[in-house]
Amino acid sequence: MFTPHALDPWLDDPHLRAAVATQATVTSTNTVLKHAVQNNSTVPQILIAGEQTAGVGRHGKHFASPADAGLYLSYAFHPQISQSLITPAAGVALQQAIETQFGIVTAIKWVNDLQKGGRKVAGILAEALIEHNAVVLGIGVDLFPAQSAVLPTDQPITTLLSNQPDSDPRPELAGRFLTNLMRLFANPETIMPIYRAKAAWVGRRITVSGTQNPLTGTISGFDDNGALLLQTAQGTMVVTSGTIRLAD
Repeated sequence: MFTPHALDPWLDDPHLRAAVATQATVTSTNTVLKHAVQNNSTVPQILIAGEQTAGVGRHGKHFASPADAGLYLSYAFHPQISQSLITPAAGVALQQAIETQFGIVTAIKWVNDLQKGGRKVAGILAEALIEHNAVVLGIGVDLFPAQSAVLPTDQPITTLLSNQPDSDPRPELAGRFLTNLMRLFANPETIMPIYRAKAAWVGRRITVSGTQNPLTGTISGFDDNGALLLQTAQGTMVVTSGTIRLAD
């Protein structure tokens, strides 16, 4: 596992540099940092793991995290922007970092996935700890195929790269992601305009589950708070949470 200083060439914030820790194996980077915050540990904290044995996605779903085949990173902090913009900001920051480092263009699937060629390549999970005025933001990127693990089959999933590169890409990707994220947090008005330009499935017919009643309509855009605008037979609906799937 690389050391925290491996991020330094791409992470220009000295406070964040000091906050980085790396571990070979953890249960879940989000879980570890949530426990730290709940036990009154100082923030910010950044944890990067080589492997997660109990990686967590949205709605408590398991996030497969094979050893040294992905970037598994969590960032605990006191938010200075609207919490509704944190996940969109993370999507934009990660999309930018991937394109800069690898020249690979990904699309942001609302609310918390990145897609390559229509298949999921990364997930984002932001968890609020309201009583501590803190958020733990986690990202998981499937970088290349793992020799000893098979990707889940409950949805179309792929890896960013087809083969393991000669040098470890994770420190650069982590550093670029965090640097991009800090720039977006400092300029929150830029988040949604960039997000809209990189969003997947705009103009496509979708179904939304996880709401009180399943919804079907066409994505017409996103509001300034990161909500999905769904054009339905009853008019435009503002959807703030849920899971979307293509209906056509």
